[in-house]
Amino acid sequence: MKMLLRTLGLGLVGSLLVVTSCSDDDSGGQSTPADAGRYSPEEVGSVCSSSDECFVDFSGPDGGLQGEPLCLEEVRAGYCTHTCQSDDDCCAAPRECDTDFPQVCSPFQSTGDEMCFLSCEVEDVERSGAEDDMAFCQTEVSADFSCRSSGGGSANRKICVPGACGQGATCAIDDDCLGGTVCLDNFVGGYCGSRDCVTNSDCATDSSCVVRPGGNFCLKQCTRESDCGLCRDQAVSAGCTDDVTFSEDGTTGSVCLPTLG
Repeated sequence: MKMLLRTLGLGLVGSLLVVTSCSDDDSGGQSTPADAGRYSPEEVGSVCSSSDECFVDFSGPDGGLQGEPLCLEEVRAGYCTHTCQSDDDCCAAPRECDTDFPQVCSPFQSTGDEMCFLSCEVEDVERSGAEDDMAFCQTEVSADFSCRSSGGGSANRKICVPGACGQGATCAIDDDCLGGTVCLDNFVGGYCGSRDCVTNSDCATDSSCVVRPGGNFCLKQCTRESDCGLCRDQAVSAGCTDDVTFSEDGTTGSVCLPTLG
């Protein structure tokens, strides 16, 4: 049962304090088509480029915000948040939160600050009825969000943040794709991958060479449906299937396969 009723679409196709630390997001801060339709049900997690864009209605001593607004800039396209000392500080200000989406107060990697994040802790995922934590972030927040560790050491939490849109992501042109992949227009919504492979060694380590109408393509490997949901909206969804013909004999496993265009 979905936790939220959303009125905004999650369309993917389309064109503070500055925190400095390494990020698990290998997009290097580069925007992707997913950012054009990126949506958060709350101010936390919203796109930003500076702290001035976050919690504007709660600025000043009378705003009630329990912390300082931040734009977490090492997250792709930014991530609005604010400092906190406990989970109760998130959504503490009147009208700060529009929904009952769970939030947690957590350190983030090596920043040294504790901040509010959209939560994907086990109990939140179970309560929502989502298939797994990745599917929870993709369906309850936005298709380009993934569930990851906050990297906060002993205070580590599970949080929804934008994931790296790599293999299998939707695209319109080659420049939309990361990691040396190109935009395969053989698939509805585009598909970041590679073409004209012969063996799996011609593909990235997380892809396999698959024979499809129109040629051989490197398609993203998967073990669960949510592996294929990252950076792909339901309108251009891909499924995890082993019902494919691999180019290289002896290859097993499943790949993310969208509908052919």
